Amino acid sequence: MKRNITLISLCLILSSLNSYADYYDVPMLEASWVLSKTKSACLLTQEIPRYGKAEFVHQSGSSLRFSIQEYRVRPTIIKANLAVAPAQWMHHEASFDQHLVYLDPPEKIKDFSRLSAYGDAAELMMDALLQGHSPTFIYLSAISDLDMREIRVAVSPIKFGIAYDEFLNCRKNMVHSRSTPENF
Repeated sequence: MKRNITLISLCLILSSLNSYADYYDVPMLEASWVLSKTKSACLLTQEIPRYGKAEFVHQSGSSLRFSIQEYRVRPTIIKANLAVAPAQWMHHEASFDQHLVYLDPPEKIKDFSRLSAYGDAAELMMDALLQGHSPTFIYLSAISDLDMREIRVAVSPIKFGIAYDEFLNCRKNMVHSRSTPENF
């Protein structure tokens, strides 16, 4: 009996610690991709409601970058990774191969930090979107020692194929120079 009380007490204490998971994705009917380009850079962006944006950026002389950026300041990010998950309408297991993710500082004063994957990992995320999968950033954010939240941000593959063709043409036609890359 005493063991049961101890077990129940432990469960109550653990359940009282704040542990939350927040999930952000793009509703199917709202999914879109927008291409922006200059002579030396291509940017493909998807808005994620109530979160921010996902983007692919290829600048002349640099490797491809795939990022998410929240439109507000998030508490300290403790751990982050990037995985490929099935899209909402697919009913099979996610691959959950983890890819390296970096926390990039803001480029401009008005910007916030972003989580990014570079090079081959970013190219793999393009392939995943073309196959109808959802690249998903998963990170643990600490509000305090007792308040940790897992955040999942899924990027939608809907309408990606059309935007991909435009992005690919932009990348092919980009001026390859050693000059300073332009910031978006």
